[in-house]
Amino acid sequence: MKILQIENKSGKLRLNEVVSKPAIERMIDEIGKLFGATAAASGADFGVIMNAAENAVDTLEIEINSPGGSVFDGYTIYNEIKSLRERGVEVTATITGMAASMASVIAMACNTVRMVPHARMMIHDASNIVGGNADQLRAAADLLDGISADIAAIYATRTGKDIEDIRAMMKRETWMSAKDAVAAGFADEIFDIRAATPISIDMNLLSKLFPGKDESQIEAALLEVDALRNDLTSAQGQIEALTADITAKDQTIAENVAAIAARDEQITGLTTDLSTANSALESAAAELAEKDKAIAEAKESAGKEAAQILATIGQPEPLPDNEQPPANHLATFNSLKGAEATAYFNKFQKEIAAEQRAAMPNQSTATT
Repeated sequence: MKILQIENKSGKLRLNEVVSKPAIERMIDEIGKLFGATAAASGADFGVIMNAAENAVDTLEIEINSPGGSVFDGYTIYNEIKSLRERGVEVTATITGMAASMASVIAMACNTVRMVPHARMMIHDASNIVGGNADQLRAAADLLDGISADIAAIYATRTGKDIEDIRAMMKRETWMSAKDAVAAGFADEIFDIRAATPISIDMNLLSKLFPGKDESQIEAALLEVDALRNDLTSAQGQIEALTADITAKDQTIAENVAAIAARDEQITGLTTDLSTANSALESAAAELAEKDKAIAEAKESAGKEAAQILATIGQPEPLPDNEQPPANHLATFNSLKGAEATAYFNKFQKEIAAEQRAAMPNQSTATT
């Protein structure tokens, strides 16, 4: 990006790249140079260049061929252009390829917006690549809605359209030809560069240079050359538009790659957390198994100790589970205390033993 000409108190700049901090800083620096050495030496920061010199440029033309970019960096040059206009500088935007997204907003700051016949303008909602929790995503969505509303207000002021109509155009991402942009109020005129720089031709001189050729033949040849020049200009414009489109897509790809890398990092972190949780779960399961084993051993030890205590006090060991007294005997036993309970229990055991002996077959001993 550089100054093409400074003459008769006029200046010319180009914005032919993505709207970014470095690009805008270079534009500010070039504007500072247009307004005098003092501004350029001081860094030409926003607002400083406006007071750098008296009687600086009267007119400024900004050629635009940009896919857009950073909203907040674009606002910097947008406000700088508005300040230039307040100082009486006539600012003209000439769109030579495309003015897409934030580049179209920058064009809205100028007094006059011109578009060459093959140029395009695009408007759409603000967008971003974000990550985070639900609250952070909602906050990002609210921010984008607010930015889109601010940009819609700029378009509406320029075109005279209702903000609701502008928002509808932005949401569906609207591309406009030069003719469409003029009709919708986003641009003021279609600018033919070739018509603006006519070539004066001395036919007498051409006749001397090409003897044997009459004036009609020379004019036909000139028309053919002019047609070829027009085709070349159109092809160059298409190449510039395609180059800008590729640059924008490359930036989108880079942003998507960065987002994928961030998500991969999140997945790696979650995998690590899951592995740690599984290890903790396995440790807890092993600890629980040890505790179950200890409880079983404690129960077994308690049973043995209880048998020893019963034996010491002369109390018979408890009956096996299949020899426990029926529920009515157990209720009677539980209602007794002390010696009565012991006597009842001994009596019940004797009855069980008698029943077992009675159930055994009679045995006889034979001698010879």
